[in-house]
Amino acid sequence: MFSRLIAVFSVFMLLFSAVKADSDSVTVSLKGKVYNAANPEMRLEDLMMINLRTGQGSFGKSDGTFEVNLLKADTLLIASTGYESQKVTLRDSVYHQNYYLKIPLVKLNKQLKEVVIFSPRDLQSIYTDIQKLGYNKRDFQLSGVDAVSSPITFLYQQFSALERTKRHNAELRNEDQRRQLLKQLLTNYVAHDIINLNDDEFEDFISFSNVSETYLKRASQYDFCIYIKQKFDVYRLMKANRR
Repeated sequence: MFSRLIAVFSVFMLLFSAVKADSDSVTVSLKGKVYNAANPEMRLEDLMMINLRTGQGSFGKSDGTFEVNLLKADTLLIASTGYESQKVTLRDSVYHQNYYLKIPLVKLNKQLKEVVIFSPRDLQSIYTDIQKLGYNKRDFQLSGVDAVSSPITFLYQQFSALERTKRHNAELRNEDQRRQLLKQLLTNYVAHDIINLNDDEFEDFISFSNVSETYLKRASQYDFCIYIKQKFDVYRLMKANRR
């Protein structure tokens, strides 16, 4: 009798394992709301959801709501600048096609040694060049051209291959300059032990951090340093989960 019970139990466990494996590989929909644990009404400006299996990410809305599709076995990293990141997995939950979660984030409490991160002599020239980023599209058009009085010239400037090439080349030069200035800033951060990047990781991290030209110009040294530190923590976590 006892041996029969063992046999029945073994068959049951095998069936359960097979069903669980099947459900883990099924795509499910996860919706939810992420909020500040201390102040639920506070908006989250750059909410990110990153699938640690695929390395792919997406942004949530500023009100904290999000919607993603993932495998039930996937792990989702929830992150926002200035908050401790959270990992979410549905692996051990009851199988459903749709899930809804409310996820609190706790404010990050990072203390830096000084409010003034670097001596102005170290970064002044970099920040001066940052303020020069950008280009004026009108520099690549004839001045004073009116679409009504001179429609042929206006259309030529707007749509000709030559003019488009000029504007495209200017955009590429500006983008290259932005990346070079970011690399110089990150080199300072590495030198001051704020982040730790290998020589072959700079370009990859610059692409991952996705710092806009506008933010680069407007952010203070302190705010930008906190932003990069948060991005770096997520970057390292993603690389560790890919191994």
